[in-house]
Amino acid sequence: MPYLIDGNNLLGSWGGPQEGDDRRHEVVRRVAAFCRGRNAKATVVFDGHPLRPDMAAQDLGPVSIRVPEAGRDADSLIRELVERAPRASELIVVTSDKALYSYVKTLGASVLRAHEWNALERQIASRRPAKPGSEKPEREDDVEGWLKKFGGDS
Repeated sequence: MPYLIDGNNLLGSWGGPQEGDDRRHEVVRRVAAFCRGRNAKATVVFDGHPLRPDMAAQDLGPVSIRVPEAGRDADSLIRELVERAPRASELIVVTSDKALYSYVKTLGASVLRAHEWNALERQIASRRPAKPGSEKPEREDDVEGWLKKFGGDS
């Protein structure tokens, strides 16, 4: 099942941005590791500016990143993505926003609060074997490689 993630909610559950670093790259890295561990796909929706100024949408292997157009917020974009989904019941929306949680649930989507996703992520991370030299991407289609190449302070 694909995940549709409220990136700002997830980041908020980790303590939010820190001194000039909005930490969105960390969200993307962790979601990518989660997707690899579950053989899943995810779309992360962030409020604010794109990770790359010229791209409001990026596809990085198992993870897609979306940023709403000016004047809209991530919650409204997530609502729209669930409404347009051919089968909303096949989506898992990750958000701690009560109104968004309730709305997408009425459309048939499954929902996880950020702390529930964090618990799943910890389970997957504990099963993942450590790779020697894992600071470098194994493949160019690896999310880490894309972040280094196209938009990261990683």
